[in-house]
Amino acid sequence: MKQAILVLLAAGAFAALAFYQLQAEGAFECEACMELEGRRACGSVAAPTRNEARARAVSHACGIVTTGVTRTLECERSTPASLVCKER
Repeated sequence: MKQAILVLLAAGAFAALAFYQLQAEGAFECEACMELEGRRACGSVAAPTRNEARARAVSHACGIVTTGVTRTLECERSTPASLVCKER
């Protein structure tokens, strides 16, 4: 009986930790739209911090509108055509 209680407590603690981790991973969501050479793409990403969500959204959109590493890096350093971030 004591063993079953310990197992249930451990399972509950694990579930609570997993829920907390999932919530923390997506605390902010950003959608960035990038324009390059007449092409436009938007990317929406969730991340633990606003800065990380912004960077990931820009990177995602740049990956769609560019080809090659050099062009992607140039795109990521440019200003987004639009950027909307919100707390989840």
